[in-house]
Amino acid sequence: MTVFVIAAILVLAVLAYAASVERRVRRCRSTTVASRELVTVELERRHGQLEPLIAAIESSDLDQSLVRQLVGARSWSKAVRERGLGLAAQAAAENALSAAVHAVLAESDMHPSLRSNWAFQGPAGDLETTEKRIAGAVRVYNDNAYKLAQLRTSFSTKPMAKALKVSAPEPFVEHVALFADGQPEDVPA
Repeated sequence: MTVFVIAAILVLAVLAYAASVERRVRRCRSTTVASRELVTVELERRHGQLEPLIAAIESSDLDQSLVRQLVGARSWSKAVRERGLGLAAQAAAENALSAAVHAVLAESDMHPSLRSNWAFQGPAGDLETTEKRIAGAVRVYNDNAYKLAQLRTSFSTKPMAKALKVSAPEPFVEHVALFADGQPEDVPA
């Protein structure tokens, strides 16, 4: 009789643990998906905010090579997303776009005509806020992707993750390989 009670308690404990692990894996997977969608929303917001900024700086005396870099980086970013080239390629394109935005905003601080131009300052301020929101959203997504990857490889949660067919999330980072001489080379996604 006591063996039966002990066995029943063990079975209940194992079932409770399995249910707990299942909830944790499902919750982690759903937060990873939600945080990836947040990154997409913020990137879309930035693309919408670039239109009035570019229109305001095209007629200014700002260095036109910076404007061309910004327009080119925006086009590259849009093309990468439309073609679905993966998160590593998208991260590279979005990083290039962020660099172009920051270069234009830094250069605009030196032009008094742009500092007093509300058509430029409004979108520039919105864009600076969005850049911070993108950085935060990417950080949250990468943290969630890392946690989900840990659940897939942990000894105690791996069987449940495999049963739920959880795939390895790709982090939103650029992959860079180094040549023998130490120079970086982009690795295709």
